[in-house]
Amino acid sequence: MNSVTNESDFNVDNGLYVIKFWSTWCQPCKLFAPKVDSLDKEFDNIDFISIDIDQVPSLAQKYKIRSLPTLLIINSGKEVNRIEGVQLIEPMRKILRELSGVKSEAVQLVDVAI
Repeated sequence: MNSVTNESDFNVDNGLYVIKFWSTWCQPCKLFAPKVDSLDKEFDNIDFISIDIDQVPSLAQKYKIRSLPTLLIINSGKEVNRIEGVQLIEPMRKILRELSGVKSEAVQLVDVAI
């Protein structure tokens, strides 16, 4: 996961991105981080970006971040989904699979069997 520490290093105009907004003082962020890290490892075709809102408050303001943690899913510069707070990993995985065109394991097994 790439970390952005200033706005000039941030560009999500082309491609599919998951942006994690968090802060060091946020306990739910610490609990949620391993889930996001596991998604980062699972989806090679999606760029994951980490933004500490205390380091880059301008991006938190730009994207109207109101609660932490918040994940933004950006496709070619446009927000396509927002996940606020600590969430279960499966709904997030499903959203990312749909957006990235990755089939679920069950579907892949059926495809192989036919």
